[in-house]
Amino acid sequence: MKRNKWLVAGMSLCLAVSTLLTGCGGNKTKKSSVKLDSGKMEADSVVMGVGDEAVRYSEMMNYAYLLKRQYEGNFGSELWGYTVGENKTVGDQAKQEIINMVTQLKVIQVTAKQQKVSLSNDEKDEALQQAEKIMENVSEEEKQTFFLTIQGMSQLYEENILANKMFYVATDDADTEVSDEDAKQVFIQYLQVLTKGRDSSGKQIDMDAAGIEQARKRGEALQKEAVKTKDFLGLAKENSDAPKQELVIGKDSEELEKAAVDVALSLRKGQVSGLIEGEQGFYVIHCVNDNDVDATQNRKEEIIEERQTAMFKKKYNSWLKKCEVNISEDFWENFQL
Repeated sequence: MKRNKWLVAGMSLCLAVSTLLTGCGGNKTKKSSVKLDSGKMEADSVVMGVGDEAVRYSEMMNYAYLLKRQYEGNFGSELWGYTVGENKTVGDQAKQEIINMVTQLKVIQVTAKQQKVSLSNDEKDEALQQAEKIMENVSEEEKQTFFLTIQGMSQLYEENILANKMFYVATDDADTEVSDEDAKQVFIQYLQVLTKGRDSSGKQIDMDAAGIEQARKRGEALQKEAVKTKDFLGLAKENSDAPKQELVIGKDSEELEKAAVDVALSLRKGQVSGLIEGEQGFYVIHCVNDNDVDATQNRKEEIIEERQTAMFKKKYNSWLKKCEVNISEDFWENFQL
């Protein structure tokens, strides 16, 4: 199933952006073919150019509204003034996020035109319906402040839908074959005797040689109990230093050390491992299911998505290099959330 890679108030892919000309110490970039406006910003003022695409002040404000709606709904309106380091506020970061997001969408839009990729009538209708839904709850004051209209919001949604469509067009030839071995996921219960790191209570552990030897003996005793018990999970909960006692893992899992992962993947259903030694401690693993079918299928989809994402990022970077990007200094200096 095709997933939406773009969210209207923020992109889900971390893509590169061009170095922009800003009024706050940024490096200068080459001039765009779009003529920028200066002075007081009006709704139709051109504040940014990406290739031959002009971005108007009203469009930037539309994205600002959606970003404010998203973040203030979770954290309140006071968050924009919070300092996050280097004399920057959350508002400063959000402003840059909007610029980055618009840059990405416009680069993709320019490329879509070149490749003759466009939206169907159904996709345009979808964008209009989403815009109408958003506008139902917009106040008159917000309409005036952020230049919000159904037409403007519909265009914004169209760009997001087009970006998502271009993702799949650009990754149509990605390798979608994933072997069962590469995606295999197993459901395990385990206990850990920690020798280095933080235990389940947050206490820092860093044992010397004598401590490690004591931990080994404790692990060996627990392993013997684990082989005999009919309640491995109960044994693990009472004796493990790990915060979790159950996991679904595969070959790329990072929640356990590689030594433990390798053993877990080799166990058969119902089997209990011997004592496994890792750099952070000792492990005993009980295999509950040596082939979690649903989790394995989900992992296959994740691997394909990872391949597509890597391919798209590479292609996007080549598109970006072909696009001249520039931003109005007057807009940058005066734009605030």
